[in-house]
Amino acid sequence: MSTSPHVFARPPVARQPAQSSNKERQIALTFYQQGKFAEAEKSSRDLTGRYPQDGFGWKLLGAAIKQQGRAQEALTAMQMAAKLSPMDWEAFNNLGSTHRSLNNLAFAEACYQHALQVKPDSLEGLDNLADVLRLQGKVKEAVALYQRRLSLTPTDGHAQHLIAMLTGQQTAKAPADYVSRTFDVYADEFDQHLTGTLAYDVPNQLAQLLQACAGADKTDWTALDLGCGTGLVGVALAPIVAQMVGVDLSGRMLEHAQARQVYQRLIQDDVVHMMQQEAATSFDLVVAADVFIYIGQLDETVKEVRRVLRPQGLLAFSIENLDASDHSPATEDFRLNSTGRYSQSRTYLDKLAQQNGFVVREVHPTVLRVENGQPVQGSLVIWQA
Repeated sequence: MSTSPHVFARPPVARQPAQSSNKERQIALTFYQQGKFAEAEKSSRDLTGRYPQDGFGWKLLGAAIKQQGRAQEALTAMQMAAKLSPMDWEAFNNLGSTHRSLNNLAFAEACYQHALQVKPDSLEGLDNLADVLRLQGKVKEAVALYQRRLSLTPTDGHAQHLIAMLTGQQTAKAPADYVSRTFDVYADEFDQHLTGTLAYDVPNQLAQLLQACAGADKTDWTALDLGCGTGLVGVALAPIVAQMVGVDLSGRMLEHAQARQVYQRLIQDDVVHMMQQEAATSFDLVVAADVFIYIGQLDETVKEVRRVLRPQGLLAFSIENLDASDHSPATEDFRLNSTGRYSQSRTYLDKLAQQNGFVVREVHPTVLRVENGQPVQGSLVIWQA
């Protein structure tokens, strides 16, 4: 009698799931949300190793690397995330932003176009695509997108200001949400871009002019830094002031200013509204470095500065020059330029000084920054109350 050999069933093979679990994702994401980008990078690298076909790990990896200032390296992970998740608008939006930071504007445009196709109602997507079109000189297309944005959010000052600057409309000042949104996005790269790429040195130049005006032994000022940004003016003035207050519309910029530990108070507010809350004759010095370039009509601002300054107090500021080379009427006080910034005329400034009881101590022509290889001409100005 023959017997058949025993047939043993093979145990099922445990397959690795194609996607990471929500718990695994949350661990990595929490690191990122807490600003622990090195830990987020390590955790997301682990996810991409175990789940190479899961776009989430690659997306988070790219974002974590980019936050650490390695945009070129982040590009590979961002591209993988977009390839694996073609219907993930955020993956394409992130990839577009990475290309934009590397000045790959045509690639950024293509990524933003796809992101907006996936999520047509994305306000961020509209802003990003419009901005990258504007940077490429595609003004008509950019304006159409800003107008589409404005149709969805009629009170959006950011879109209003961009439409005005691109179409030649004249306004009195940049809306608060344009300034705050612009500089919230710009905050992390602000110092490096301004002092490195744009060769910006206005805070140090103003500090030197102030010392020349007041004397080298003057070190006990109480100072107000209007539009203080990340605190570059604060650092420049620290050796010659005893107390310093900073005000800015951008919360992200103020976080960087706080880290410098040179201000006794930091306030998130519009500069005029902030000064209106301060007692009269509260400050010896008010500084506005590259602030009036976002406030075209300076009447109200100068009036409040004069009120909060003590007798003999100083106002030090920078402006972009509005002169005959701009093909402007001789009677024009200020102008919104295609850059989104304002320039003011010398005649207008002299009139404001006289109306508000200031003595003009210094008007020093200078190059404010180098933009697209071209010097931006301006002036450093000091008035005395």
